[in-house]
Amino acid sequence: MPYRLLALDLDGTILSPTGELSSAVQHAIADTQARGVRVTLATGRTFTATLPFIKLLDIHEPVICYQGGLLIEPVTREIYHHAVMPNDLAVEAVQLLLTMQLPVVVFIDEIQYIAAYGPEINEYNALHPEGVHIVVEPNLAGLVATTAPLKLLFIAESDVVTQALAELVVHFAGRLTALRSHANFGELTPLGVSKGAALQQLAQRLGIAREEVIAIGDQENDLPMIRWAGLGLAMGNAIPEVQAAAKAVLPPVWEDGVAWAINTYLLTPE
Repeated sequence: MPYRLLALDLDGTILSPTGELSSAVQHAIADTQARGVRVTLATGRTFTATLPFIKLLDIHEPVICYQGGLLIEPVTREIYHHAVMPNDLAVEAVQLLLTMQLPVVVFIDEIQYIAAYGPEINEYNALHPEGVHIVVEPNLAGLVATTAPLKLLFIAESDVVTQALAELVVHFAGRLTALRSHANFGELTPLGVSKGAALQQLAQRLGIAREEVIAIGDQENDLPMIRWAGLGLAMGNAIPEVQAAAKAVLPPVWEDGVAWAINTYLLTPE
């Protein structure tokens, strides 16, 4: 059965650690689109921060943003799925993260709210120079009490993120999902939200079977879609858990692993 849908993570998968998209990957994506394969992006980013790559890659399929919290058609901006946290849980989560002395970013629609600027927030800005709209709001708990966020993100050293996530998984078990999206980023999302769930919804909308889907990623937040897809692939730079879950491991992002995958699984005649 030929593959008809390709879902690609952005950071660490098609984008290098410095946020660059290689010409080899860009051309491979264009070639597979020309063959009739549908291509989508699946990212933790906001839609605004994803839009430059949607345009660059000429993506016309609905894209997955906010770790699966938003499924949106990029041209008409029609929203097919939009999941937010219950206000009471959002307040509890913000208060707990601040008590843990973790810099918090609150995502409400396309705006990202922070309590104050600091080194960690500056680092986050440097990694996401395109389409980041940050507003300082000293009372984050008060904000989410009245306006439900799509997700919360916290920033810290890798070992601190690991420890914090271990605590958050237990604290919010059955209420929110705690996950890692980057060595220095932890996130809380509404229960049931994942790239895998959103990809399944997209495939059903397009009339594409699970066996006809390829998903490629590198981080913990990519695990649900890699496990769900008919062919889940891990980048060579992926964390060990992702490599173990994948059907195959590709070259790393700095060796254009996605281009290799497209040439191997989509462009090479069987």
